[in-house]
Amino acid sequence: MTSMTSRIKSPVRWDPVEIGDLVELRRNRRVVFRGVVDDRTGDGSIVWVTAPVGGRRLFHVADGVDLAGVPA
Repeated sequence: MTSMTSRIKSPVRWDPVEIGDLVELRRNRRVVFRGVVDDRTGDGSIVWVTAPVGGRRLFHVADGVDLAGVPA
């Protein structure tokens, strides 16, 4: 049996984002969450994003979302 994780195609890491950057997370070109990077792992595979509405959420590169910085 093949595990779900081995079938997920994902980048090794997202484009570099820094703590304090405004970002959007998109699935199928649709914004699913928007906020400020609160923390991230050193390898860039996990970010915590905080938004005024929606609280603080953790995202991993294997979640199937694209992460993009938003110009200020």
